[in-house]
Amino acid sequence: MTEPTSTTKPEVTFRDIIVPVWTERKRVLIISVAVGLVTLGVNFLLPKYYRANAVILPETDKNKLSSMSSLAGLASLAGVNVSGSDISRLYPVILTSEAVLTNVIQRRYATERFKDSVTLVQYMELDEGSSARNLDEALKKMKDLLSVSYDTKTSVVTASVEMREPRLSADVLKAALNELDLFLREKKTSSATEQRVWIESRLVQVNVELREAEEAMKSFREKNRQVSSPQLLLEQDRLSREVLVKSTIDLELRKQAEIAKIDEIKQVTNINVLDEGREPVKKERPHRGINALIGFILTFGFASSFFAVRSIYGNGIRLFIRSMSQSSNS
Repeated sequence: MTEPTSTTKPEVTFRDIIVPVWTERKRVLIISVAVGLVTLGVNFLLPKYYRANAVILPETDKNKLSSMSSLAGLASLAGVNVSGSDISRLYPVILTSEAVLTNVIQRRYATERFKDSVTLVQYMELDEGSSARNLDEALKKMKDLLSVSYDTKTSVVTASVEMREPRLSADVLKAALNELDLFLREKKTSSATEQRVWIESRLVQVNVELREAEEAMKSFREKNRQVSSPQLLLEQDRLSREVLVKSTIDLELRKQAEIAKIDEIKQVTNINVLDEGREPVKKERPHRGINALIGFILTFGFASSFFAVRSIYGNGIRLFIRSMSQSSNS
């Protein structure tokens, strides 16, 4: 009786992996260095980008916070729940919105590439067939070049813009911050205007009601020179209270109307900018040395893996290919 032959394959050891790699070390190094140099050369052909950074602090002025509390309703549109005292959480949403970026794109900037000032559509040399398509493409590019983050612990907002010119990146970032400030001012003024209009309309209505109450009181006193019966006393008290209530409401509305007028004409900066985004000195990308090193390391790993796999499984692969070719020929 013959014993069954074992079909168990020998385990692959560390030596089986390292020996072929060491044997082909020259090839691995040559290929890796070549790819690293090619990556470095390609990076020299890529355009440079410069990043300008700005830091916006949370608002601390209670008067401003109360006037901007109406903006909290905008958060629901963006899926963010904020209170009037934490309105800075809306800054990333507003800065990356089309309402702000459209004005940023349509502004004119001095650049190194063009003699006269140009818009960002002209600077990007977009030609999509129509102004609407050009603007849409510019909006997409600006959303990629503009980065805004919010720190939940400190409520500090960091904004940055990457452009191909140092001065242009700073100018575009300052334009975005200015548009953010204008947006908040307009919302604040609009809210104050709506409040003033409502108070004034209500004041007119209360004035009418007050005059009617006063006329009713005057008519009652003319008809009743002497008030002696309990019923007349109750009626006189009711009319007196009506006049007093309407007078109190009228006085309070007049105060609120004056406050609303003051809020409407206030022109103060809403955003508290710590760093306005100075012109960057060094480029942000491409990172030529890092990219070349990454290319070298990845190629070294792939090349080493290739020679190791070929050494361990090369015979099996060749036998498999040969059997497949023989079966196809037969």
